Amino acid sequence: MFASLFRRAEASVDNAIGELANRILITVPFIVALGFGAASLSSFVNRTYGPEIGNLIVAVAFVALGGLVALVVRLRRSPPPIADAEPLETEEQGAAATSLFDNEQVMGLLSTAAPILLPALLRTATKNWPLILAVAGGLYVFSLSEEAEPVPPTPQT
Repeated sequence: MFASLFRRAEASVDNAIGELANRILITVPFIVALGFGAASLSSFVNRTYGPEIGNLIVAVAFVALGGLVALVVRLRRSPPPIADAEPLETEEQGAAATSLFDNEQVMGLLSTAAPILLPALLRTATKNWPLILAVAGGLYVFSLSEEAEPVPPTPQT
């Protein structure tokens, strides 16, 4: 009875890992090329403007690149506009519908890998807790949704 469930879970994990491996194989050459491009840009700008201004220019270029990537990711993840004829969803229903954890492959992968990875992650996290706190703080800041519009004060008569 459980054998078919285990085979399905194993197949979904294998598919998810295979897809992830393909994406990693495609991405690695681009990351290496970006590293060589950054080194070349840094050498050129340091030679042209000096080390202080050159490093500042490279840092600004990476901030701009990061902002562009963040904008593209945000635009890709934003839900399509809702037609007038469709019933309106609350934000919680819309977020639940597009949740990462709704995917069966992801949940199968997480449930299989958690017992193996969790102890190793906890050991690493306890050694590097300042870095973990800094990353968590950065993720919190970037995960904040758009600022809520302030409510204008009511005129007193």
